[in-house]
Amino acid sequence: MRKSLMALFVMLLTVALPHRTLGQDKAVAMSFGDSTTELWNDIIKIMRPALKKEGFELIVDDPQFRVEQQVQDWKAWIAQGRVAAIMGWPINADALTPVTRQAHDAGIPVLGYAATWPGVSASLLTTPEADGRDFAKYATKWIKEKYSNKAVTVAVLTDEQNDLTRYRIEGIVKELNEDTPSVVIYKLSSFTREEGFNAAKQQMTAHPDTRVWLSYGNENVKGAYKALITSGVAKDDPEFFIAGMDVTNEDIDLISIPKSIYRMAFAFRSEVLAKANTALLVAAANRQPLKDVYVRPELVTPDNANGFYVGR
Repeated sequence: MRKSLMALFVMLLTVALPHRTLGQDKAVAMSFGDSTTELWNDIIKIMRPALKKEGFELIVDDPQFRVEQQVQDWKAWIAQGRVAAIMGWPINADALTPVTRQAHDAGIPVLGYAATWPGVSASLLTTPEADGRDFAKYATKWIKEKYSNKAVTVAVLTDEQNDLTRYRIEGIVKELNEDTPSVVIYKLSSFTREEGFNAAKQQMTAHPDTRVWLSYGNENVKGAYKALITSGVAKDDPEFFIAGMDVTNEDIDLISIPKSIYRMAFAFRSEVLAKANTALLVAAANRQPLKDVYVRPELVTPDNANGFYVGR
């Protein structure tokens, strides 16, 4: 009888106690701009099991690039009382500063992804202008070898709403102008694949001699690639050069086409980013010392592209 009563007591206690007290509900949160960007999804897929091994559930949101939604998501995480650390790519860093302060007051460290702002404990950071310059050097080398001193029209797909992309673009444009003064540069505002497609179609109509297409990322450049192919440009046309600064399996497939016009990427390995994010979140959640982590991109070409595949 005593054993039965004890078993009943334990069962009732288990139901009554908040779930987080069971020792199986420690959580950390990751906040990107949306849930459709391929690179971010690759990173999350790698982070989730790695964090589980460390005893943490990974919670994510989908603000769809709406800063007010990102702020509300973070406020909800703070209120839940089970999130031990938050890491995020800020849609608008200024708008996140107050909720970052709220997290700090609640004892929750906030980490930055590719950015920092007041109240952030540490960040995963890059050197975007230097990265943009180094990326553009590969393009200028190809332009010189292919066209010598002839005038060449270059399209740079841009999105300058945050520091990361703005500084990458500044680096790209500066390097192009300094290293190949004969180029004519057009900046095409685009973020999504659809916007890249539409921008490229308009550019090809207005300036059909555009031969070089560069992007601070990879989503819009895949749209530009599709626009070129559907307009009649061959996948291996020797006159064209396409490249971007992020890479996913789909980009690698295109780069790997023999003599592809999608010639290279200058990008971060998803595994490297995921590993750094995981280490920062675990350290923050366990209240260990924190410091910024810097990463640099790597050159991706047909010769080494297989080494960048995720999950293959």
